Amino acid sequence: MEKIAAFVDDAAHALRVLQPLAGPDTHWLLVGCAPKLTHRVSKWVAHSSREQWRARWAAQLFEELRPQLLGGRIETQVARQPLPEVARQLHLRHGHGLRVIDARRPRMGNLHEALPSDLVEKPAQDRWTVLPVGVTSGLALVLTLSD
Repeated sequence: MEKIAAFVDDAAHALRVLQPLAGPDTHWLLVGCAPKLTHRVSKWVAHSSREQWRARWAAQLFEELRPQLLGGRIETQVARQPLPEVARQLHLRHGHGLRVIDARRPRMGNLHEALPSDLVEKPAQDRWTVLPVGVTSGLALVLTLSD
């Protein structure tokens, strides 16, 4: 049985990355990486309210992913610690046969918390994810040359 730990924050992007990896006996460990609340918001919201929001967010995300992922078993959890620590704990608990995939949606100008490079397997980049950068770069070049 193949075990795959996937760090996810968006269902549509995660499905594009994870569905090609799915097999009939895949054991999925889905780790929900909730968006960070800004400092201003977190100053006024109680810790229990933040945890309730994270739980609702994760339940909705996992509800979208569960029916789409084929495989034997699906375990879910929400990352409440720094992601490198979560990845190391998963690796210790499930052994060296665990594949760790970073299936979080890339955000322009917003860097994600880095996962340990020795544990994470980079998924094949979808050629459509780089299309917006190529189009805007091309348009910028055309506009520059037209002046």
